[in-house]
Amino acid sequence: MPPRDVLVDAVDSYFQYCHKQPLWLFDRDEFSSLQDCREETLFSLLALSACHARHLYFRSQPDELSERYAQAAREHIMQRIVEGTVTLSTIQSLCMLAMANLQANNPILVSLHVGIASTLAKCASLDFETYPLGDLSLHAESRRRVFWSLHLLQQMYGQQGSSTTDILEDISSPQHVMTHTDLSKKLNDLPPSMPQGGMNEERSEIWAYMIQLAALWAEIRTYVRQFVRQTNLMPPPWSIESRYTIINAHLMDLETKLPSRHRFDLARFSYQENQELQNNREYWSPWIYLQFTYHTIHNMLNHPFLYSSRTRQSAEQSAPNTFWKTSLELAFIHSIWVSRLIEMITKKAYRVSDPFIGHCTAIAATVHLYFCRTDDKTTREAALDRLARFVDFLAELALLWPSCRVMHEKLQALFHSALSSARHSVGGEPNQDPTSRTLSINTRLMWDILLYNVADNRDTKTLSRLGRLFDESASFPRDQDDEGEDTVEMEISHHPTVEVILSNGQALPLQSGQRRHNQEGGGIRLDDRQNLQANQPFAVPAADSHFTEPAGPPLWPIAGSPSPSDMTYDLLFQFQDPGSPFLGRGKLATYSSLRP
Repeated sequence: MPPRDVLVDAVDSYFQYCHKQPLWLFDRDEFSSLQDCREETLFSLLALSACHARHLYFRSQPDELSERYAQAAREHIMQRIVEGTVTLSTIQSLCMLAMANLQANNPILVSLHVGIASTLAKCASLDFETYPLGDLSLHAESRRRVFWSLHLLQQMYGQQGSSTTDILEDISSPQHVMTHTDLSKKLNDLPPSMPQGGMNEERSEIWAYMIQLAALWAEIRTYVRQFVRQTNLMPPPWSIESRYTIINAHLMDLETKLPSRHRFDLARFSYQENQELQNNREYWSPWIYLQFTYHTIHNMLNHPFLYSSRTRQSAEQSAPNTFWKTSLELAFIHSIWVSRLIEMITKKAYRVSDPFIGHCTAIAATVHLYFCRTDDKTTREAALDRLARFVDFLAELALLWPSCRVMHEKLQALFHSALSSARHSVGGEPNQDPTSRTLSINTRLMWDILLYNVADNRDTKTLSRLGRLFDESASFPRDQDDEGEDTVEMEISHHPTVEVILSNGQALPLQSGQRRHNQEGGGIRLDDRQNLQANQPFAVPAADSHFTEPAGPPLWPIAGSPSPSDMTYDLLFQFQDPGSPFLGRGKLATYSSLRP
């Protein structure tokens, strides 16, 4: 155990950079007496907060110290399990260890710790509310925090138990089958209520919405893994029964339920003083998580790599042109928004405290890769410029966490393979055309980036080295995919037909019963914006949420008469042809990308 002053600094760093970012496990008062804290709790906290600590003790080798403390915490935890002396702090320590191993790029240990913690939580009935709803005692609130923090880890990084076997139907050659949760069939037993306390009630609720969006991220993980497994029996994404449709429906539902005070334009992150942001990180870090996760869900859901892989499987599996065009443009819009968010937090010198933001950055970068070979010069140059921004930001996070370092290396390898190979013709001679539209995608690298915590689990050659769990003598069957890398040559024949404008002043959606009156200029203004209800539905940052606060109340365009600049304002307009004679305008001119 390090000296007391080192422990004090580690605890301070934990509550500044890790508390509710994303885990909510403790109250600050619980560490008022360090000698009363269990050793596994302190070791786990040291492993998690070492990268943020300011004490000279951590300056030289924070990664090595974090690994050493994680090992010590794991030994204490396993000893408690063996002796039968597990307490709530044991599960709290496992949650912190899971995050520490995520930072250290040990996905196998992340899954192991989340799995053990989940099993212990079920054995302790933490998954059910055992206290009256009005009971805000320390023990009652601690159980709630642990359950929901563990739930977040399970949704984000845990092993997904969404499959079983059909052995009841076929004992001779059983197969894995997907299982789906029917949300309409509810049980009488209630899970723990959301924890209370900390900030004022309006701000503390942001953590609950982060948990909700994490559940949707789990759906995205399952959806994308179906493409990795090349499940031909799953319905096409444009089917009303597909996960694509279901996830989109959940996204729309979330947009109507999140209180307006948390939306991008009303939160006014860019207008906050730097000190205010740092003093209230337990609000702003979950808020940043919401922004990045929302746009990244759209990026994953509409990623061009997923649907180009359908074409490689069979012609019947190929995506219709309308779906392909729409999904590609949605991915482009939301990846631009990730670039804007990066610029926003960089200008404010806001220290990111969750490596998941690095994953979101890498995914947005892979979307932009497809537009580096479009035939439109403006789009192509803007995509290359944003790619550089993504890589630079991820390089900064790589200095903080080994997991982002690995992600940064894979991203650079993917870009080098895609763009350098595209400069040569089939015969190997240099391609003299600087506007080549050929892209070479290394499928293994792409999957490793999209599902990085799953990629290392399926790479059986690295189980011993990365997970530090299995002995080298253990025998594992080799994955057929490990024998080589698949590179796919693609011709980029599409560029966006929408003008992405990030400063046109996104307004609140119209509410039923809201008084309206026509104004000169053909628009509708909302009555007194300050009178809007606090719990009024709103859209989670949509594709055109503005970065600059509008000077006056937002102006709504007349329905049925949208301008090209409003196409990213109303996502439903994405499905309309801008050159339609019903809109009274000709074919849209060449796409022009506005740098965010």
